Amino acid sequence: MNRRPRRDPEATSFAREQRVRANEFAQDVWQMLRNRRCRNQKLRREHPIAPYTVDFCCVNLKLIVEVDGKQHQTDEGRQYDHRRDQFLADQGYRVVRIPGYEVVRNPTAVRHQIEQAIDARL
Repeated sequence: MNRRPRRDPEATSFAREQRVRANEFAQDVWQMLRNRRCRNQKLRREHPIAPYTVDFCCVNLKLIVEVDGKQHQTDEGRQYDHRRDQFLADQGYRVVRIPGYEVVRNPTAVRHQIEQAIDARL
């Protein structure tokens, strides 16, 4: 019998709140990724991977796309991201980090970066 893992209701609720409060950069990336628009891959938005919630996740490929705002540019933010990325890597995930300003400055390059990451996992 193949059973689905139980979901943490608090993590699901937090993910829903994050979707509502997503920054402009994440909204733009979501438009690139939703409905299998990128390499026909299903990506989830604000997906919980306990104890974290990631911006975008392709569960099948174990690929995560993070859109980084200003808080990620501080020493504290970089240290936190490093610990988080290491945890996710230990779970088998590949994390792609995209600076938020790149989404506005060069959306074509952002899409290309995501496509390359998907291609590498296929």
